[in-house]
Amino acid sequence: MPSCASCGNSRVLASSLTSREAETANPPPYGLLANFDSEGRIVTMECQGSTLDEAQAAFEDPPAYFNTCAVCGSDNIKWQN
Repeated sequence: MPSCASCGNSRVLASSLTSREAETANPPPYGLLANFDSEGRIVTMECQGSTLDEAQAAFEDPPAYFNTCAVCGSDNIKWQN
């Protein structure tokens, strides 16, 4: 189960490893966001510029990709089994 050590958020995490480029003047801050349930499983993902291959890889191995708190911006994410 993921958790931000700074603010305690365990629901919404982002990936700083994926592309965030979008065809807009003001791209989103993260290319990939995931919403997690209370057991740490991905419920939904938002691809905001990342590729489908990046999204699939992140879905298969969340701890390797979701390394940023989407609430406070911290990169101090702890993963527990």
